[in-house]
Amino acid sequence: MTIKVSSLFLVLIFCVAASAQGIKFQSTQLKPVAGQRSLIIDGIFFETAKGRVEIRTYNAAVGKQDWKQEMSAIDGHKITLSVRPNAGNFDVSFSAQPATDITKWGLAIAATTDEYYTGLMERVVDGPQAKSWATGIQEAMNLRGQKIDMIIKPTTSVYAPYYLSSRGYALMVKGNWPGYFDFAVSDPNRVKIEFEGPTFEMKIYTASDPATLVRAHAIDAGPPFMPPKWMFHPWRWRDEHNHRATYYDGTPVTGPFNSD
Repeated sequence: MTIKVSSLFLVLIFCVAASAQGIKFQSTQLKPVAGQRSLIIDGIFFETAKGRVEIRTYNAAVGKQDWKQEMSAIDGHKITLSVRPNAGNFDVSFSAQPATDITKWGLAIAATTDEYYTGLMERVVDGPQAKSWATGIQEAMNLRGQKIDMIIKPTTSVYAPYYLSSRGYALMVKGNWPGYFDFAVSDPNRVKIEFEGPTFEMKIYTASDPATLVRAHAIDAGPPFMPPKWMFHPWRWRDEHNHRATYYDGTPVTGPFNSD
């Protein structure tokens, strides 16, 4: 009997400790999960040449007020985590002092079992261009179950560190360092994000509809220039397809696209 009570006690202690870790972003625009309109970020870490160092945070709930947590003596670094809310959106930054040996930052975001993700690239699958038309391809616009490398590749895609979720939030990583997204692959309950660099910044948007999420990101990233009116008139192609073996300077054409 004593053994059973002790085991139960240990399980309860573990559950309380585990649930206390992380940063909880609260917004009325998020779809409720278990009655809570919040998004939880945990698994925060940084890396140096010596390896990965986990950063633990506890009972951090962010709504409309700025939040900052400073931790010293973490592998010889002073770590600062900060969040600045702004009209339902959140600017998030991670930094360290010193930062010269920091090579990467990472985090995880809680995911529900039926959550839908889209964005990052103008394709349905990452990797070589030929994978887009591979026989038996199963991937579609939902990125759940995929791992995406955020780095420029020789494809027709346009990679951008921005995605949106069916839960009513979108996320943009600020900067141009190489990165990595794992949409519930290694952990079905987490979206994992890792980016190289001495610091890390991102923005979380919340809204009740996807169009508002996309519009808010477009304003931050810079809206496209409006083309001249003649661009909207009917067009006709020259009906010519001439795939030359070499480019104008004699360089052999090895790519899969029309050399002209």
